[in-house]
Amino acid sequence: MLKSKLESGLYFIAEFGQNHQGDINIAKQMVDALAVSGVSAIKTAKRDIDTCLTIEQKNMIYDNPNSFGKTYYDHRKALELSEVDYFTLKKYAENAGFDFISSFTDVKSLQYLLEIDSKYLKIASQRITDVLLLEKTAELFNGTVIMSSGMSDLNDIDLMVKIFEKNIKYLLQCTSVYPCPEKLLNLNILHTYKNRYKKIDGFGLSGHHSGVAPDIAASSISLAAWAAKASTKRMPAFAEWFSKAFCHFLTLGIPRISP
Repeated sequence: MLKSKLESGLYFIAEFGQNHQGDINIAKQMVDALAVSGVSAIKTAKRDIDTCLTIEQKNMIYDNPNSFGKTYYDHRKALELSEVDYFTLKKYAENAGFDFISSFTDVKSLQYLLEIDSKYLKIASQRITDVLLLEKTAELFNGTVIMSSGMSDLNDIDLMVKIFEKNIKYLLQCTSVYPCPEKLLNLNILHTYKNRYKKIDGFGLSGHHSGVAPDIAASSISLAAWAAKASTKRMPAFAEWFSKAFCHFLTLGIPRISP
């Protein structure tokens, strides 16, 4: 279960992605910058570039001002932390008092995350229809799963939820548009999720919009969905927004339900 660090019951996750630019020193500076921010967790991503790119993608010329290499393979490779540095970041974040969460794109990356004793995994929207990867994750991982729903329909989500029926799990509404206009966020789907998935431990929003109003709305919807549920466990509600700084943020509202 995710832990809350705020008196208000909110749980913030800072999304690093590859904004560390493959440099462990930048990654550590990002962690340090969040020390007094109220953030509860740090999330990043693990990819095995040799596995997750096609031959065409690897050989594609990627010559632009934001490129870290001549080809797309060189660019993506440069943005990845080494396995040693990735583990260093995990321990550095945990020692600073943060939970550490990671998404992944392939079985090799999943196995690595399990080797370093990851407690929380994120299913990215781009992997929701990768049934073999989801099934392998459910087979090997007993921890907490956070699931995004971008680029999917209810049938895809039904299957994902069923695959992770034995895990603690949270479901996030996501519209895969970057940046995403507020009119496309579809927050009302959270009511559908709440009624459709009775065994989900929390709902919320994974968004790439500007501003914070949608996050407040999503947290309110998610908290209201859980407020009347009689339970002794604390159930987070999620919202995510895009920060103009170096990371995304997710916020979780945790209703205070007496044991």
